Amino acid sequence: MRTSLREDYLEAILIHTGRYSHPPTAQDLSEVLHIDKGEVSAHLRELADRGDLRLSDDGRIVLTDQGTTTGKQIIKKHETLQSFLSEILGMDRSSASDEACRIEHAVSDETIDRLGDYLRSPVIQPPAGDRAKPVHSCPRGHQGHTSCGYARSLMDYEEGQRLIVRDILGRGCSKRLLDLGVVPGQLVVIKRKLRNGSIVVQVKDCAVALSPENASAICVERIP
Repeated sequence: MRTSLREDYLEAILIHTGRYSHPPTAQDLSEVLHIDKGEVSAHLRELADRGDLRLSDDGRIVLTDQGTTTGKQIIKKHETLQSFLSEILGMDRSSASDEACRIEHAVSDETIDRLGDYLRSPVIQPPAGDRAKPVHSCPRGHQGHTSCGYARSLMDYEEGQRLIVRDILGRGCSKRLLDLGVVPGQLVVIKRKLRNGSIVVQVKDCAVALSPENASAICVERIP
């Protein structure tokens, strides 16, 4: 059995068990993995022989400690890659998840650990004159309006308002925004607020489209 196929099975079994509070059956896996049930049964016997799982009397598939450890590692790889692709590279989360599925089997544990450290590390510091307040780190999955202490989120303002960027929450958000020129101390003007929650802002002479996640991470103050 290919390593990638083995990992797909163990990941799917672990996710199903956690989501539904009971282990899956061969039929469940057939539907999730889009593999014929007869072929799934043959694969499960092979995985059982390898010590990854056992089949219960009622047909449920129970992971062993070995299978659980491998499944958890694959889920960690998937989540880390998805976060990197969406937060740092700006991909939408659905596309990032699909891409993570293709990459997760080839990437090393060391690479995943390094990516995880990168995503958790503090954001860049603002220029010298703007360091009165520290740059914060925001929890994973941050969405919606944000509380910035002395400033409000870009999401809280309307079209036409002129704002000064005071802070950026989250390492993943900050790298993307840095590339766009949205940094602490920068003047931005809200040009359009779109129906999907995205915001188009003017940064210097450029129009920049921001996703709701990135816009929520920008703490700003209005220019009187």
